[in-house]
Amino acid sequence: MIDQSPVTLELTYEEHDFLNDILCHASDGMYVACPSFQELPEDSEFRQRFKMLEDIRHKSNQLWKQRFGN
Repeated sequence: MIDQSPVTLELTYEEHDFLNDILCHASDGMYVACPSFQELPEDSEFRQRFKMLEDIRHKSNQLWKQRFGN
């Protein structure tokens, strides 16, 4: 059995900034690799992974905003 509970990760300022850059570049790269990904079927692994990446990027950016009270 795999533990599927949420994971908490503590990051320094520099690590969080770096993670945001990585997530942004990964997202941009996926748009370049498949600009019409939204035309893929809902159950497409690529589309599901792209959505997951976008969700993680959004969470990380929201935490960044909270970190600095914006």
